[in-house]
Amino acid sequence: MTRKTSRPNARGEESRQRILAATFELANELGYDGTSISMVSQRSGLPASSVYWHFENKDALFAEVIESSFERWLAGMPRWSVSASDADLGEVLAERMAANIRGMASNPEFWRLGLMLTLEHRVVDTSARGRFLAVRARMLEILERWWLRQLPGEADLSRDLARFTLAASDGLFVSMQAGDGWDYDRLAEMLAHALAAWVMSDHLEQSS
Repeated sequence: MTRKTSRPNARGEESRQRILAATFELANELGYDGTSISMVSQRSGLPASSVYWHFENKDALFAEVIESSFERWLAGMPRWSVSASDADLGEVLAERMAANIRGMASNPEFWRLGLMLTLEHRVVDTSARGRFLAVRARMLEILERWWLRQLPGEADLSRDLARFTLAASDGLFVSMQAGDGWDYDRLAEMLAHALAAWVMSDHLEQSS
């Protein structure tokens, strides 16, 4: 089912945002399987028919929740655009990774929901899980481009470093959810400097 107009009025868009917000809250409380359209209707204060007007089914609704949450998160994040010299690669990388961790901490529900969907194993995959995996692929592209600017001509290494950076951020985020009170900026800094040192050492070995 598609929307009956390509230019919804302001009231329609307000309803749509209320539905997305309600779904986001419920998803983090109850997960994908525990959330129903009737619950979304009750939480948003809108009839189920309004939910189906905007979204074909629960899966499509969750997929849009993932997409819109990611866009909001990305808009508030510092860009991975600053290039670094050999001397300050560790500092720039530490700053970027710490910013990633702070960004995840400021919107933990989005990442928690995405990781829950990623860890689910279903006979039939969901659009919502696919959307989060697409979001991660976009993040990986951003990181890969950044690494390639630091290491021109090293496409394979840049891809591996991008994957490592994203995997490390995932690990720090999961650990953060335990609520141990650790200094995650400090941990991100330590990891970044160790990674930068490895990169420079590897390059020195190759050039010698």
